[in-house]
Amino acid sequence: MRFHLPLLLAALLAPSALAQMTITRPSAPTPGVQPTATPAVPADLPDGWQVISGRVRAPAEVRLPAGSTVTVSLEDVSRRDGPSLFRVQASFPVSRLSTPYQLQFNPVRLRPGRTYALTARVTAPGGRLLYRTTTPQPLPTARNAVQDVVVSAVR
Repeated sequence: MRFHLPLLLAALLAPSALAQMTITRPSAPTPGVQPTATPAVPADLPDGWQVISGRVRAPAEVRLPAGSTVTVSLEDVSRRDGPSLFRVQASFPVSRLSTPYQLQFNPVRLRPGRTYALTARVTAPGGRLLYRTTTPQPLPTARNAVQDVVVSAVR
């Protein structure tokens, strides 16, 4: 113990050149300008493509059964009597709502005169439908849009 005390004191009193830290203050917001909630366009997004991101939301925060899955779709809803001719979708595991999502797509594939919308559904591990959109959300037109999708419980 007698030999450790001088080493400990020397280590504590010696100047440290090994670690360097710089602290910077964030810039002050410009008065009268609201900060934007739109995330940055992903660096790997091909030219001409669009990104829609947001959250899949229920009326209240919900804990889901383990192994539940959310599927967010962008689809052609022009035909009520048949399957969609165009669909982009993302499915991923989820443990609660609200949860973030992101879809990337090429708008060249969208046909003039058609109606496109965002929908979402939440399924339990066995495939039972738990939540779904009751009203499809209109497709935003911005290259980098934020659009939440609201789901309701299935009875």
